[in-house]
Amino acid sequence: MDFSFSEEQLAIKEAARRFAETEIKPLVERMERERSTPRELIRRMKDLGFYAVQYPKAYGGAGASYIEYVIMLEELSRVYCSIGGHISVNNLCAGTINDFGTEEQKQQYLPQLLTGDAIGSFAFTEPGTGTDPKAITTTCLRDGDEWVINGEKLFISNSTIPGYIVVFCKDVEMEGRITNIIVPKDTPGYRTSQLVEKMGMRGMEVADIVLQDVRVPYGNTTGGEAGRGKGFQILTAEIAVGKLGISAQCVGMAQAALDESVKYAKRRMQHGKPIATFQTIQSLIGEMSAEVAAARYTTLATAYKRSQGMDILYDSARTRLFASQVVHRAASNAMQVHGAFGYTTEFVVERIFRDMKLAEIYEGVNEIQRIIAAAELLR
Repeated sequence: MDFSFSEEQLAIKEAARRFAETEIKPLVERMERERSTPRELIRRMKDLGFYAVQYPKAYGGAGASYIEYVIMLEELSRVYCSIGGHISVNNLCAGTINDFGTEEQKQQYLPQLLTGDAIGSFAFTEPGTGTDPKAITTTCLRDGDEWVINGEKLFISNSTIPGYIVVFCKDVEMEGRITNIIVPKDTPGYRTSQLVEKMGMRGMEVADIVLQDVRVPYGNTTGGEAGRGKGFQILTAEIAVGKLGISAQCVGMAQAALDESVKYAKRRMQHGKPIATFQTIQSLIGEMSAEVAAARYTTLATAYKRSQGMDILYDSARTRLFASQVVHRAASNAMQVHGAFGYTTEFVVERIFRDMKLAEIYEGVNEIQRIIAAAELLR
């Protein structure tokens, strides 16, 4: 593939960077304090089409590709990764419907999810699931023309923001096979806990949810009757795309750590000269720059494969594993460049260090990514 960006891609990159610098950055302190996603920010991202980049124009999308999607996510995450995570999770919900939904479901739900009029969530994780779909206890039981859903889900991003949530349930009538169901968040019986107190990614709203006798039309089965019992297939396909989004977030955070280190090294004086002249500092920054570039190109290559309609199950596992390790090392090296100052909240690298850790955990811990990556070679 050609790694040079087209004029359209550069325009998206510039628009996302400008938005991040002028509209996200002034709200970061508030988001960190309130641990929420400002609704006015959602409205502005709706106006700019950030929820719609890689989707077909027929449903309100921009008709671009996953390359443009990761370009945008990197720029937003470079300033504040919580917003990149917010959009990535909305994509998990919209992507589920776009990839597996019926035409009627696409027409009904995608225009709202792609304009930001509704915000999507993706509900798989439970207290005892880990990465094992067989451990799901949330059930769905057909009652005439309705589903009745009961259960609990943990750590569900965007669950407190109005919109839709795709829920993975144990289908009682199908010997426990997993069925995915589209649930409006204003359905009676759906409720959320208080926002989860997190170490980082504080601007992304995360809460546990309870589904108590939640009734939705049977027609909300993702993919219709033919999609019943195919929840595991949906899960693996969409989580692979989710990992691509996380990889882009990692590149953005790693680039921010590098930028902050370069800026600080040029400004900070020791022995009458900038620390940028010290070989120890140059070594740290040089390593960071090489790894950030490698993570970016790997992420773009995986986005290219996805845009070509190719399976990225193994690619996204490798990419997410590498990119999350890159941002971990970049954040740590940035701390070393800043010295004791980097450990204070006065500098951005302290927040990057907190935010980046989630990238090694959510949508499958790195230990699982290693196993998936190895599976392609050892099968």
